[in-house]
Amino acid sequence: KRMSGSPLRGGSQEMDEDADVDTSAEEQAPWRTEEEQSAPDAHAEVQSQENNQTSASGQVQSNSTSEPDNEASIPQPQSSPCSPVRTLQELHPKLSSSPPRSSPLRSAGPAYSFKKAQLLLSSRKKKQSHYRSVISDIFDGSILSLVQCLTCDRVSTTVETFQDLSLPIPGKEDLAKLHSSIHQNLPMKTGVCSDTYGSQGWISYIMDSIRRFVVSCIPTWFWGPMVTLEDCLAAFFAADELKGDNMYSCERCKKLRNGVKYCKVLKLPEILCIHLKRFRHEVMYSFKISSHVSFPLEGLDMQPFLAKDSPSQVTTYDLLSVICHHGTAGSGHYIAYCQNVINGQWYEFDDQYVTEVHETVVQNAEAYVLFYRKSSEESVRERQKVVALANMKEPSLLQFYISREWLNKFNTFAEPGPISNHTFLCQHGGIPPNKYHYIDDLVVIVPQNVWEYLYNSFGGGPAVNHLYMCAICQVEIEALAKRRKTEIDTFIKLNKEFQAEEAPTVILCISMQWFREWEAFVKGKDNEPPGPIDNSKIGVMKGGHLQLKQGADYGQISEETWQYLLGIYGGGPEIAIRQTVAPADPNSLHGERKIEAETRAL
Repeated sequence: KRMSGSPLRGGSQEMDEDADVDTSAEEQAPWRTEEEQSAPDAHAEVQSQENNQTSASGQVQSNSTSEPDNEASIPQPQSSPCSPVRTLQELHPKLSSSPPRSSPLRSAGPAYSFKKAQLLLSSRKKKQSHYRSVISDIFDGSILSLVQCLTCDRVSTTVETFQDLSLPIPGKEDLAKLHSSIHQNLPMKTGVCSDTYGSQGWISYIMDSIRRFVVSCIPTWFWGPMVTLEDCLAAFFAADELKGDNMYSCERCKKLRNGVKYCKVLKLPEILCIHLKRFRHEVMYSFKISSHVSFPLEGLDMQPFLAKDSPSQVTTYDLLSVICHHGTAGSGHYIAYCQNVINGQWYEFDDQYVTEVHETVVQNAEAYVLFYRKSSEESVRERQKVVALANMKEPSLLQFYISREWLNKFNTFAEPGPISNHTFLCQHGGIPPNKYHYIDDLVVIVPQNVWEYLYNSFGGGPAVNHLYMCAICQVEIEALAKRRKTEIDTFIKLNKEFQAEEAPTVILCISMQWFREWEAFVKGKDNEPPGPIDNSKIGVMKGGHLQLKQGADYGQISEETWQYLLGIYGGGPEIAIRQTVAPADPNSLHGERKIEAETRAL
């Protein structure tokens, strides 16, 4: 058995209760089960880390031969947080909607092979947009996972986005091993036991299961020391030796080698969500770990778990709220403790009842999920400085416009990042026409001295002291509207002619998936035009000929319509379900066989 202590680590048949709370494998974020975090085969797991390419899930793969102290060049994730809090300044007079998405030119020659068509869909899948939200701005962090071969010292690195850390609660034996490994600076993984089950059989396994069940029922003070949140974090980030049955498949050595696997935090989130794994599900029973985990109300320091190349400057956190579970693995009740950040008072939320409580009540709570907020006295001083500068009301020749979204972030985040005015600007530096009429919701006017202070402190930009509607974007929007009207009118005309034909000589097929994308574009539901026509999903090669796949999702169009769409978007391949067959001499057996063969082929 293994107690999973870090993401992407090896070996466990145990899993926590949050298997049904996992939101998405793509986000690879909250509430991951121990089975998800602990793949049973470390060889396959490590190889997948090396071979996977950048994906929409936020993973970025890179290989390096540097030492394991994270001297490798690490890709830095970027995000543009936003905050709902009101800002310092008043609204600017109204000026308008969201910027149109870029419309990259897409073209392909008419000669379009079936293999190219099959590759089209996969290539488009790889090019997925990264969407951000207020949730990702607040909770997103990233973890750097490293695996080092102990023979050639090759280091494989993976960057993974997370929105919470699911921490194991180490037991008495695990704590002893953990503290011993910390003092001796040796790689260690809590919860790792020798393979006694394989050598001693099921009797040993059953006895150990009974022992663990009995231990779980005994009060914490009777059988184990107090566990701290720092112990849980240390267990999560502890190094794991890959040896024996869990040897590392080194890509450089081309062999199974002994290795070390560990992880560090690359980017700390603004709000750190910590989930304690209190529920365990064994083969024959489930139980709850009721050990008290002490946690600090202020000053949780994440510096020991930070990667060397981390851009995060603020590493200390203060507790914001706690979720507690009362009950057993089978049933129970949830309550929460939350702090009012204005007056510092703690409150207990129990269904419809809200009660003031002392902070000692919070400290003694059986925490299940904890929310910590970055704490920085420097950020508080910077806000006070900006307010003082704004209140000076010095006459200035210039006034500057700054993104309200970024200013909200400055008012609430400990690390707001560089100024980003691209939330209200187009790529040409003006206001997009569709945002012009509600620009006052997007910008704040600040005096010159405030802008200079913010710009010198955070950088970014660009500087904006004049708002105007972008003429280039207006021309592009008008051209786009004209293109849409032309395409849809032409299609309707050609389709009417096709429907009027009683016996069309040629009927061509088009993928309905692509057609729906095109339809959304020409009707204005999607600003981005579709890519090349992709008929790869509705065709199949048989006997060297391309035929329509049985049960395919397709539509029938005329040859004229096909040529029109093909001339604009390119793509393919062309799939006909009915073609003209040359008339043959009825007295000629050869002619009949030819017709029969052509019909069968079609």
